[in-house]
Amino acid sequence: MIARDARNAIGSLPRDVRLFLLYALSSNIVLGAFALLYNLYLTQLGYQEDFIGMVNSLATGSLALSAIVSGRLLQHRGSWWCLTYGTLLYLLTSVTVAFAERPVAVVATMVLQGIATTFLFVPLMPFVIDHTPPRRREEVAALALSLTSVSATIGSLVAGWIPYALHRLAGLPNPGAVTFRIALLASIVLGSLCLLPLFAMHDAKARPSEPNRSATGTMPTVTGRRATRRYFVAFVLAGGLLSLGNGAVVPFFNVYFAGLGLPTRVIGIVFAVSSLVGALCGLLAPAVARRLGPLRAVTVIRSVPVLFFALLLVWPTVATAVTAFLVRTISISMAWPIDSTLIAELLPAAVRGDAFGFRSAAWNVGFALASLLGGYAIVRYGYGPVFAAYVVFCTAAVLYTAARLSDHPAAHGRAGSPAHRIEPVE
Repeated sequence: MIARDARNAIGSLPRDVRLFLLYALSSNIVLGAFALLYNLYLTQLGYQEDFIGMVNSLATGSLALSAIVSGRLLQHRGSWWCLTYGTLLYLLTSVTVAFAERPVAVVATMVLQGIATTFLFVPLMPFVIDHTPPRRREEVAALALSLTSVSATIGSLVAGWIPYALHRLAGLPNPGAVTFRIALLASIVLGSLCLLPLFAMHDAKARPSEPNRSATGTMPTVTGRRATRRYFVAFVLAGGLLSLGNGAVVPFFNVYFAGLGLPTRVIGIVFAVSSLVGALCGLLAPAVARRLGPLRAVTVIRSVPVLFFALLLVWPTVATAVTAFLVRTISISMAWPIDSTLIAELLPAAVRGDAFGFRSAAWNVGFALASLLGGYAIVRYGYGPVFAAYVVFCTAAVLYTAARLSDHPAAHGRAGSPAHRIEPVE
């Protein structure tokens, strides 16, 4: 019964939205593989956490610049164009990353991949907003984010088990740079399937994005412009605070697991299970938002992993680390679709593209800085300081978001109040 209802609900969506969901199902395969394996690949080449942190910092910093550009491209080219050609660019740059070994080549190719990575994320929610009926946006956003988690699961499994299979079948060393490279290349081949549904779309190619159609409408009142600016800044700064916490720990978690004695294939299972559970929990996000109100839901969801990272500071066991990683993944899967639909509710259509772009830029600037400093801190002091950074900055982000958005009815699930709408009049 549930499966039939879900199939009917998806079947009632516009054709291009259904194709978009197919894209989401394979779009993060490469990302999942690289998240699991690439830092371990660098350790096989002889690099340590300080160099890994520096590489991640530069790659993420380049992503910040392209995120601002992507916001402008969304306004002028539309979400389909950015999603399609940005994904193609990401796949091509990933091939170069997989073959780079010398420090300069590693840095250069990672910067290029970082620039391209923007286009896997920034256009996602604008596409949902542009091409999904308003009453279905939250549902489709949650489903799309969950499918990207499933996609990352596939990538983690591919990256985790191919080196093991090559060792058993062909006698290649595991862990080893050659086996890891083959696994990364296999993930790129598999991930390229995501281009097929994008090129099969019709309306999304030809139809301009919603910001282009509505930008000519009457601008909000002075009060509305002031509120728009405040909510815009709140989304951007909250993303920056979150990035400082996440950037300090996320690039190094696979290396941390390896340091705890977990083999690559087990780390792959941890990544895969976390992504899959996150995907399933992400589907619950609309129901949680309706029950608690979007702002309260985001506050609770983002607060839970902070507790587990605080526990990890005093009890750094394998079980605690795996649980903290799992809870963080679930939190992201549930919070992001709620955040994204809040942007659609609180901001006029004409500035949404910029909101997504600048939030992504703030995220990546913070992530770059945190990963750079985090790598050096880990080499000198261990993992305690970076776990503490996660607790401090994520707590600050949660409190700041709750304070800045609490006055808008949409933050409490009352988006229909006409007195508080700041959309342009079309």
